[in-house]
Amino acid sequence: MSLQNIVKSLEDKLKAAINVASNLGEIIGYVSRTSPSLINEEGGYVVFDVDPVVYFQNFLSIAQPGSILGVIDIKTLNIISLKVISVERRDILAELDLPDMYFPMPQAEASGLLTKTRIKAKPLLAYDVNTSEVTAANYVIEPQSPVVLLKEPGVIQKIMGLPSDGVFLGYATVGDTPAFDGNAYLYLPLKAFYQHVLVLGTTGSGKTTLLKNMIASIYSGFKLNNEKVSIIIFDPNKDYVTIPLKPLWKTTEQASGGELILVSKVIDKITCLNGAVIILPVTRSVVEEYIEEYETWPRILKAIGEDYLNTLLKPIASRFKWSYDVRELEVAEEPTPLGTLRYVKSKVIVDYGKETSELNYFIIPYALRFSDFTPRELISLNPYFTRQAKDALQRILMALSSKNAYLETIYDLYEALKESRFRIEEKQYKAKGIILDPNKEYVVEVVKDLAIHKSTVENMIRQIAAIIDTGIFDVYVKGVGEDRYMHEPPMGSILEKHFDVFNGYPIIVDLEYLQVHSTADPEKTISIVAFRVLNKIFEWKLVQSKHKLESQPVLIFIDEAHRFFPSKSGVEEYIENVSGMIDRIARLGRARKLGLVFSTHSPKDVHDIILQLTNTKIVLRTDKSHLSMLDLPEEYREFVTRSSDRVGVIKSHVLRLGYTTFRTTLPLIGHYDLSALT
Repeated sequence: MSLQNIVKSLEDKLKAAINVASNLGEIIGYVSRTSPSLINEEGGYVVFDVDPVVYFQNFLSIAQPGSILGVIDIKTLNIISLKVISVERRDILAELDLPDMYFPMPQAEASGLLTKTRIKAKPLLAYDVNTSEVTAANYVIEPQSPVVLLKEPGVIQKIMGLPSDGVFLGYATVGDTPAFDGNAYLYLPLKAFYQHVLVLGTTGSGKTTLLKNMIASIYSGFKLNNEKVSIIIFDPNKDYVTIPLKPLWKTTEQASGGELILVSKVIDKITCLNGAVIILPVTRSVVEEYIEEYETWPRILKAIGEDYLNTLLKPIASRFKWSYDVRELEVAEEPTPLGTLRYVKSKVIVDYGKETSELNYFIIPYALRFSDFTPRELISLNPYFTRQAKDALQRILMALSSKNAYLETIYDLYEALKESRFRIEEKQYKAKGIILDPNKEYVVEVVKDLAIHKSTVENMIRQIAAIIDTGIFDVYVKGVGEDRYMHEPPMGSILEKHFDVFNGYPIIVDLEYLQVHSTADPEKTISIVAFRVLNKIFEWKLVQSKHKLESQPVLIFIDEAHRFFPSKSGVEEYIENVSGMIDRIARLGRARKLGLVFSTHSPKDVHDIILQLTNTKIVLRTDKSHLSMLDLPEEYREFVTRSSDRVGVIKSHVLRLGYTTFRTTLPLIGHYDLSALT
């Protein structure tokens, strides 16, 4: 090719580059003709000048270190992302290169600021419009290439290396400011959730808001390519049971203009929830309040459900001068292969003053029956059993089964173990004329036959007592036969019927209700229920896998994860059991569409296994000392120690650049602090 032909080709490409840039946004400058564009093994950079009018109109978007711009390379016509690394401003006197002594005293003159701004930027990714391929920008960018402030969201997603679909998290930012005027949407693909997510941040940094916005996006199916996902939430503080209510900022109309602009971009695309499925752990003490007044278990459950809704909604309605009406309250049953599923359903009409909404609540009472448990299941329920106690208890329960002995309740087992502790060295007990129930007597005999040490028996007694103290075992509800005690709801059936019966509403395990109505240690109590539910989901997923059924996607949100999976507990067996369980569940999730989302204050608070298994980490504002366990570059460490509320950094393998800063919106669904209202 002759030199003349090369020049003609470059002229055509320069015109084409300018045309492409004009269609993508606002041209703010051209790569410098007087300073070199460079690429080497350590990377590259370009230099360009910005006209003062453009600079003063757009300085927040183009003149902050970290700002992202686009450039159309003349030779390839690829759109390349540029990250601003330095900004240089000079007064007109500096441009004239006059010595300071020229002026006897400093003088202020605004016109002296009307100089070009010199910006140095680093190329990141190259987007080939013809092939839609995104590659590393590992070639030099030609001088005179037009630099553009992009406006088109699709192109912005490409050149920033951001996923174009998935769960909506918010908007990519430059510092605290949304990039490209809020046109850089940040999505996290579902496949990243199946490789698990950890959200970190101090109190008030926006963790709960971010999780709720994730939940709203998943429920609405926005950008999920029509994939239906079941959501399960472990709620230890009653932060999520109010999500069907309208967002507070929407009902009070109190939000800043900038925040409203961001939320308005998605609020119509992300469907507001109008219902929830509450798994309500019901204890013996709760039922005792109703059992004398109501004649049958359906009436007892209906009364519990009605009181629960009133306790939940009344403080909020009183605080904001709203009104509500609980209607069509009834107890329903669903026969399933895994057992009968019983629940209370109700419609709630909420009048916000200027508008009303109809909410649907499904309340599934949760309790456990000793007779439903295998030895292994009972032992796995409480991670505080010592290794010796686990082995001994399993042997005892297996021996009872082999002899067809029957203990109706966990209280029977507890009494038998207590008796065996006193009789380990007793020889003449029967001779005194005192005889236990034959089924309980078997326990005493097995303890003696196996020569179980007294300290091991004492550990079994303590941990069985801890299970009893939760109050959720063998809850008598005036039934007969199989209905004498409240049933454990079949988790597999709830998930299989999630969309047909429960409209796909998020499933919320209200652990705060359990803490209020249980006499046990709150941490042990909520852990026992949480681990049982997790194990049941795990078993259901294994059955699906065994029968080669299509795997239903399930995402589990665990707020305040440090309460369930602490880094230290004082009991070695607890840590071992918990880490083993979470490892099994997490590894299954990658293959069977089961994702875990953990939220906590500090990486030091949770078990190391969670840090190892979560491939995506989201860090909101936090103390710098908490970041030593995270592989964040120094620039991001400094950023998250001083970021605003709901602003953070995400580290994930699904991002082409590995990291990005972002801001989530105001809550897209109900967000109320019940503790502050009561």
